[in-house]
Amino acid sequence: MKRPRLWINALVLSSCLLLGSGRTTIYGAQQNTAQAPAGPNAAETPKDPNAPPDSYNWEVQSDATPGWPTGPQVAAETAILMDAETGEILYAKGIDEKRYPASTTKIMTALVAIENSALTDQVTFSAEAVNGIEPGSTHIGVKPGEILTMEQSLYAILLASANEVSSGVAEFVGGSIPDFVNMMNARAEELGCKNTHFVNANGLHDPEHYTTARDLANIAREAFKNETFRSIIGEEYYIEPKTNITDEERWLNNHHKMLVTGDLHYDGCLGGKTGYTSDAGNTLVTYAQRNGMYLISVVLADNAVYQYPDTAALLDYGFSNFHKAVLAQKGEVQCLKPLPIERYLYNLTKSKMMTRFTDTVTVDLPADLPVEDLTRKTSLDKKNQTTEYYLGEQLLAVSHAEVCPTLTLSEFLETAKGSPANTARAAAQSSASAGRTPKTSSSSLGDFFQELKYNFQNMPKWKYPALIFLVTAVIFYIVLLIIKIKRHRRKRSKKNKK
Repeated sequence: MKRPRLWINALVLSSCLLLGSGRTTIYGAQQNTAQAPAGPNAAETPKDPNAPPDSYNWEVQSDATPGWPTGPQVAAETAILMDAETGEILYAKGIDEKRYPASTTKIMTALVAIENSALTDQVTFSAEAVNGIEPGSTHIGVKPGEILTMEQSLYAILLASANEVSSGVAEFVGGSIPDFVNMMNARAEELGCKNTHFVNANGLHDPEHYTTARDLANIAREAFKNETFRSIIGEEYYIEPKTNITDEERWLNNHHKMLVTGDLHYDGCLGGKTGYTSDAGNTLVTYAQRNGMYLISVVLADNAVYQYPDTAALLDYGFSNFHKAVLAQKGEVQCLKPLPIERYLYNLTKSKMMTRFTDTVTVDLPADLPVEDLTRKTSLDKKNQTTEYYLGEQLLAVSHAEVCPTLTLSEFLETAKGSPANTARAAAQSSASAGRTPKTSSSSLGDFFQELKYNFQNMPKWKYPALIFLVTAVIFYIVLLIIKIKRHRRKRSKKNKK
């Protein structure tokens, strides 16, 4: 009996071992397929130190515009490319997200100082201004009681990013740093900045000191209009003369590497402003000009490796993918034929009216997009004509023109003949720019119907239900008229029979 039991026990044990081995193999295959988490001793794949941050792949808002050139990917968390003359936004990435500006704050500091002082003003630096900055932050070694002119101070602020000079200028212009900061915030509000709040004049970190790429670009655009500001930021260096305390000259180098000679130099760079704190990361504002286009680039929350390549990529994108087009020339006259309802509403006594553009309007368009492809929405307000230019749903520009009721057609033709803006090319562009510009005369029946068709196409959207109602009313009237005529004939036939 023992031998059969031994055989049975051996058979059961063998079966268990085989089944256990099979389960182990299947489990191992599942682990390999699913790539189970590695244990503490497993080797980890090292991360490439040169790989861009996650923000490199964040959404680019401007790419959502139909027909718009695809923008470059940049490592900066937020970025913008703006036309310095028109304010048109060519590239947008998180442009309304709040970020710390660091020393790009000094663009607003310089703007407020320039607007509220003279370059020859003598600025005496207090101990509070000199010693009130963070240890180790950027400075030029100004001492308490030292005197610089406002011009010398502006060079120290914009080229050398001197924090103590920014505080001293704020005290001089505002009476105190808090009062000057209030001036900065008020100026930002005037410029339409909705997500900007300053706490100091130098950009040293404070949780309540923030801006956005859009707001900072608008501030930079306003500053660029000032000749003194443009002149200072465009200098590669400046030599501060001896002062009442310092018996040696100070050599101030421009921190913006795309302006100065070197590997990062960018052709067409007009200057800008750098910034850095550990909380803000690298921030950079850059002005550049090529082929008649003036662009402003802003990158926020970037890093030292990518800030200049990011900026170069944005500027290259703008200069390579867009061309400047003139939509309206100041003083240029055009002939319009108002709709009957407009003549009634605005008491226009002439069937033809003349309008004269009150400003010159330009727009940056994708290189392969003609002006004629823009959608125009034209409206009259009293005797002013406003035309909005759209690409899809994106508003690109607005032009204004005044109605000239006293200008006759012959006067218009004479003006057009002598105006350089009314060359054949400009006239064609003007015709495309006008929302409802028909021909000035109808020489044939075909021209008449063509003009009639044009006027109908440019009527408001309610033209279709109105037309349906009108056609229905005419048909109903004709039916009633036919019925009336038949009844009249029946009565007449009855009378004749009698």
